[in-house]
Amino acid sequence: MTVLTIRAHRRYAVRQPVLLGKPGSKPVSGLMIELSSEGVRISNLGRPGFTIGEPVTVELDDLKLRGHIRWTHDGIAGVRLDTALFTSELSELIARGRGELCGEVRRYGT
Repeated sequence: MTVLTIRAHRRYAVRQPVLLGKPGSKPVSGLMIELSSEGVRISNLGRPGFTIGEPVTVELDDLKLRGHIRWTHDGIAGVRLDTALFTSELSELIARGRGELCGEVRRYGT
C-alpha cells in the first residue's frame, strides 16, 4: 500500500547552524536542515528535553523566529512558526542556509 503525503507548504533543504531556546533554559545548538514558510526542521539537538506544544525561539545570527515544538525524536525537532514567513524572508533564509549569500554554493540531493 502506498501512502501519499500532501504537504501544505513546500520544504527547502538548507544547512544553517541555529540555537533553539525555550523559556527559562539555555539555548541548545542545532542544525536547521529544512525550511518552509511556516516551519523548520532542526537536527543535531542531542537530548534537549523539548515537549510537543512548548514555545521556542529559533535564533539565526541576528534573527529570532518564534514558534512551538510540533514534534521531536532522536535529536531532531519540528518547529511550527507562530508567524508565517513572507516570500522575501523565506528566499533570504534559503539563500543564507545554502551558502549563496557568502559566495559558496552548496548542492543538496532530493
